[in-house]
Parts: sequence; C-alpha cells; structure tokens
Amino acid sequence: MSEARTLAPAPVTTPPSGPAPAPGRGFTVPAWAGGLVGVVVIVGVWWLASATLWQASGSVPSPTSVLALFLNGDEWQTLWNNAKGTIGAALWGALWGNLAAVVLATAVLLIPVLEGVVTQIAITTYCIPLVAIGPILVIVAGRDAPQGASIVLAALSVFFTTVVGCLLGFRAAPRASMDLVRAYGGSRWAQLRKVQIVSALPNLFAALKISAPAAFLGAVLAEYLGSGGDSSLGRALIAAQTQSDAPRLWYLAIASGLIAGAGYAAVGLVGRFVTPWSGGSTSRSGS
Repeated sequence: MSEARTLAPAPVTTPPSGPAPAPGRGFTVPAWAGGLVGVVVIVGVWWLASATLWQASGSVPSPTSVLALFLNGDEWQTLWNNAKGTIGAALWGALWGNLAAVVLATAVLLIPVLEGVVTQIAITTYCIPLVAIGPILVIVAGRDAPQGASIVLAALSVFFTTVVGCLLGFRAAPRASMDLVRAYGGSRWAQLRKVQIVSALPNLFAALKISAPAAFLGAVLAEYLGSGGDSSLGRALIAAQTQSDAPRLWYLAIASGLIAGAGYAAVGLVGRFVTPWSGGSTSRSGS
C-alpha cells in the first residue's frame, strides 16, 4: 500500500507597503558639485605649481596673491576703468557681426542662389587669422577711431558661428507647419516669419552664447595689438607683462575670463526666457 503524502500550502507573503524603488535610480550628484570639484582641483594644482616648479622664477603666483587683488577695492575700480571700454567694443562688435550674420542667413532663405556666396564669406571670416589682420586694422582705424579695430575683430569673431546657427535653425522648421502656411495661401515671407524664425530661435541663441565670449576675446586681442586707447584690458595686460607683475597679469587674465563667462551666462538666461520650449523637460507617460 502506498503512503499518501499531504503537501502543505506555501506561505503567502505580503509585499511591503509604500512605493517601490525606481529601478536603476541611485545617488545623484548635483550639477554644481562637478564644477566645484573642478575648481578645487584647478586651484590645488595651481597652488602646488606655484610652490614648487615656479617658486624661484615667480612667473606663477600663488592663488592667495591673486585673490588679494580681487579683494582690493581700488583694484576693482581700476579694473572697471579698463574693462568698460573693452566691454563696449565687444558689445558693438557682437551687435554688428550678429546682425550681419542674421541678415545674410535670412537672405539665403529668400534667395537660395546666395547660399554659396554667403557660405564662402562666413568661411573666409572664420579662417582669417585675427592676429595677422589686427595690426592692419589698427593702422587703418588710426587715432580717429581708437576702438575701430576692436569692434571689427569682435564682429569677425562672431560672424561664422551665428551664420551657421541661423541656417541650421531655419532649416529645422517642421515641414508640416511650412505646408500648412502654404496651404492657407501664405507666401515665402509668411513661412519665414511665422514658422522658420520661431524654429531658428533655439539655434540662434545657442550661437549667440558662443559668440558672446568670442566677441570679448576679439576685442581684447585687438587692444593687445594696439587698439582701444590708453584705458583697456589689452593695454593693462601689456603693462603688467612689461613690468613682470605676475600677480596682476594673472588677476587681469582671470578677470577677463570671468567677464567672458558672464556674457555667456547672460545670453543663456535670455535664451531660456525667450525660448522656454527648447530646454523644458518632457513629462513621462504614466507619471
């Protein structure tokens, strides 16, 4: 006789209450933490280099000696007196360079036969060595226009980037929207005004963000070559270099980088305000 066996039912476990942890989601590092770590590493390497490799020559000052200049109120006033002319020249150059780029990019859309000419002009301005033509522009501008070379070099520094950004933005316009305007009797100009300009704004502001520090760099370079009058960042850099004043030279260089970065950030903020749809987060389905 076979012996019957009784199988006991398996115990039922109750899942824990509360939302289940999202798969693959661990500890996230804030975006600002990476930048902070990078700054700490750079300052640490700078400090180590100034205390070891370049201690005898003094060409690399310590971070504290440069920081002391930033904390000096008189130095801030001197910096502003030198920087305001450079910033003004960079703004004028960025205005004219970006305006010319937008006008020519718009002309390419309305008159496609101009694309080859505009593209060649943009490539030429990008390939021209600014250091080579800077002294020529300084001589041509002369004493009558002391900031003329600074404005021209700033304009040349932004032209190519903005032309490319505008053309890419114009061509990224949705074809369905273009066809809709045409179906309702809209002209080529109506397509440009109602669809392509709006579509080009994100790419345009991306180009303008890059062109802001580029224009400032072009203005400083022109001043370093002799433009800009007596009060300018370029002339201040030359004076510090001539006097072998390493802390002041580094102070001016870092201040120039901060000004260029402020221009980049300012254009980025304006771009976020004008084109909120380009950087917005997309909602997940089912959330």
